[in-house]
Amino acid sequence: MEFAILGPTELRIEGRLIPLGAAKQRGLLAILLYHAGDPVRVETIVEFLWQGSGVDARRPLLYTLASRLRAVLRAVGLQDALVRVPGTGAYRLTVDPEIVDYHRFLRLTDEAHQAIERNQHDRSVALLGTAVELWRDDPLADLRGARCEHLRRDMREKQFRATKLLARSELAVGRHDRALTRLEPLLIEHELDEGLAGLWATALHAAGRSYDARDFIAGFRRRFRRIMRTEPALDVGGSLPAPSASNGISAVDEAVPVPRQLPNDVPDYTGNTRLLEELDALAAEGGTAKVVVLTGMPGVGKTTLAGHWGHRRQSWFPDGQLCLRAEAHGPVPPVRPQEALHRFLVALGVPADRVPDDPDRRVALYHRLMAGRRMLVVLDNVVDSDQAQQLLPRSDTSFTIVTSRNRLRGLGVRHGIRSLTVAPLSGPERHRMLSRIIGAERADAEPAALETLARLSGGLPLALRVIGEHVGSHPEARLSDLADELANRLLDIEGDETDEMTLRTVFAWSVNALAPLPARLFLLLGLCPSSTIGAEAAAAMLAVEPAEAERALDRLVRAHLVNHDTARRYRMHDLLRKYAADRARVDEPAEQRRAALHRLWDWYLLTAFHAVSQLEPDRPPVPDLPAPGAVTPMAFDSDCTALRWCEAERINLLALVRSAAAEGFHRHAWQIVDTVHEVFDRSGSQEDMREMLQIALDAATVDGHDLALVGTLANLGATYFTSHDHQQAGVLFAQALQLAREKGFTELETVCRHNLASVQLRSGATSTAIETFRQVLTDCRSAGNATGEAFTLYHLGDAYRQLGHHGQARRLYQQALAICDRIGSLRGQSLNHVGLAGLGLDTGQPEAALAQTRMALDLHDRVTDESIRCDALTISAEAQLRRGRYREALAEAALARAVGDELADPVRTARAIAVLADALSAAGDRAGAASHGREALAILDDTNDPQRKVIRDRLSAYHDHR
Repeated sequence: MEFAILGPTELRIEGRLIPLGAAKQRGLLAILLYHAGDPVRVETIVEFLWQGSGVDARRPLLYTLASRLRAVLRAVGLQDALVRVPGTGAYRLTVDPEIVDYHRFLRLTDEAHQAIERNQHDRSVALLGTAVELWRDDPLADLRGARCEHLRRDMREKQFRATKLLARSELAVGRHDRALTRLEPLLIEHELDEGLAGLWATALHAAGRSYDARDFIAGFRRRFRRIMRTEPALDVGGSLPAPSASNGISAVDEAVPVPRQLPNDVPDYTGNTRLLEELDALAAEGGTAKVVVLTGMPGVGKTTLAGHWGHRRQSWFPDGQLCLRAEAHGPVPPVRPQEALHRFLVALGVPADRVPDDPDRRVALYHRLMAGRRMLVVLDNVVDSDQAQQLLPRSDTSFTIVTSRNRLRGLGVRHGIRSLTVAPLSGPERHRMLSRIIGAERADAEPAALETLARLSGGLPLALRVIGEHVGSHPEARLSDLADELANRLLDIEGDETDEMTLRTVFAWSVNALAPLPARLFLLLGLCPSSTIGAEAAAAMLAVEPAEAERALDRLVRAHLVNHDTARRYRMHDLLRKYAADRARVDEPAEQRRAALHRLWDWYLLTAFHAVSQLEPDRPPVPDLPAPGAVTPMAFDSDCTALRWCEAERINLLALVRSAAAEGFHRHAWQIVDTVHEVFDRSGSQEDMREMLQIALDAATVDGHDLALVGTLANLGATYFTSHDHQQAGVLFAQALQLAREKGFTELETVCRHNLASVQLRSGATSTAIETFRQVLTDCRSAGNATGEAFTLYHLGDAYRQLGHHGQARRLYQQALAICDRIGSLRGQSLNHVGLAGLGLDTGQPEAALAQTRMALDLHDRVTDESIRCDALTISAEAQLRRGRYREALAEAALARAVGDELADPVRTARAIAVLADALSAAGDRAGAASHGREALAILDDTNDPQRKVIRDRLSAYHDHR
């Protein structure tokens, strides 16, 4: 199996080309393959596929594309390769990078670099020859737009560098004619590339054509001076005869000092390709005082990146490099600007005893000596804008890179200087880097353990080097054993012979420089189990106002100790979180830690209650809610804002509930879960909800809260019911009913009997279900429970519809709809519109069915119940099919199928595919219909839902095609 993106997007299996669908579907696959193994946000995908036009409008189309692509991948044996990453709004495609041509190209070029470092040019030729042959055409050929063109430029640049490197190795092994053949077409496209020109001249000379080489150099210099208005820097490896003035080659003025202060390059440098390209572009731009700031968290590799780029572009700066370690964070005080100027002036040839004492004269001399020079200046580990400002050359011929853990806003605001953030390495990059550090043989022997070690690093190059050194110092140990050890000790493992290179020490330098409130917040964030946090929740932990907490969070952002996840949410790197938690247990007294967590649980519980109250105003709160006290929970003024908060917090709440139970906050654990269950039951996979409810059930048991036990049992049963496990749902509902009777919880007893009736209805015991629902309806009316009355009427409508009593079913749906409209239950309105739509199909009225589904779908943005949406779309597709509108039927069935996939609901997915198959058959695509029919039948094999028989009967025409 091989995926290709170095040209049109393709999948080949044993030489056979596998159909991948339409251009947009191939484009989606190309994006995911480029980022193989890493999550890609929906917003990013929309920007690539539709040039960013309306994320919300394009989201349904993306769901359809993802669903179709998932079907293609499943058909070739990649069952769970494409997944939605919970809580991130992103898709991830997990495939072996070796089966993607681009990632194989990157691996081959990495290995070639290592071979060259060991002077193994024969091996480099073999590796790079294979790598460049993988290119078939323009990469990412199925994508359009500015953003993908940027990626294409980056990929073409990698191809260009690999080809140059191949030619260099071919020259090293004496294959001069082959190198000339390879370089000639490149010269046409890159006529001003100094490195390429040097290679061409070297190859000519090696082939015995020294006169042609000298003639070419002279012409290149003239052309370069005319266009670039400066002298080129040519490197011909010392292979040409000593030049004379007559052949146009200028001698170097040895009297001018050429400082070379950059630290040694890292031979196995990996990643940050986009940033390297941006530095290239910024250095090549015209204008004055070219400066760029590299910022990022501790250990992310800012210094190494700056040094690597400087060595890579050394020929661009023939007058040398200046480099200052400004010591903003470390064991010694930061370097004062005047001391830094003294060092630079000495490096530029000024005798130490003649450096001016007067600060203004010292600055003036520095700028006078830098004027007109093509130099690189690196100011590393700068503390703030003031420290850097005096050292920035004013000359438009120099280029300056400033690195800092802090965001240097002063340079950006006062001088408009560009700032680039260095991010942790991606999954494939950290995997490649660690493999290079520990050696391919050892890495290949235990790929799973290597993946664990790479993941432990969190993408920090410093962590990867610490891991690599530790692995190297234990040559006989298994990687899996070392992975288990490092999972607990990584922060304390030494990276060199001092203790200054432990991750703990590097992180401490940044934290110790903070003011008290941001420093305390950093420690508390280590205790917070959620992956992201907002200012309001942070304020609860600190017991301060949200505005003050937001200022503290922004200070942590400037120090790169947390990052913005969205505009007002923040995320902490896993290693920093572990460091913060460890330090909090030492620096923060136990009672203060527990008080901060107590406030956090209170805030989440009360905010969740406010959100659910907005969405379901008639739903009673869970019992024994705490008073707000020291926290100010969020309030919501619309269903949309409440739903957005619930969706943003879904993955966090699972972590919070786990932590609350583990820390002994059992009441908070079950209260939070039982509060949000009603909302989370509406969308997404139910696996996370089931886990939360099981934790809540255990917590309620420990808490000894009988009311909570009954409610949680009922909610857990509802989750199994949603997942079509009616047997387990019935068991849990029966347990809840028995406990409610024993304890005298009359209202909950009614709820449990309603739930059991739903199981009876779904299991085919329709008459029994009707009798039970009638009893429940009487109880709800006696108690004045309008919500219970409305939902019982709705389910009675389902029951009578199932028996074919259409008139009675319609009256019941309309009664339920009227009550839902009166009490403002939008979800209840949607359910009854879908019920009436299904009834329209049953009675041969597709126009009436369409009208009802439109009303349900119009409410979706305010209700966000994906199950209701999926049912409405499926009914709408069926109605369009019956009206002979095959195109509309196909579009709506495909979207319903995509929503079913997102819900991980096999019954709804199969039902949608059945409509899709019939629409294809009606449109004349019998082969496509048969293929979809077989797929629906295969999906149904994984469920025992009674509706399975109805759908299978509908698909009977496709049984013979299995």
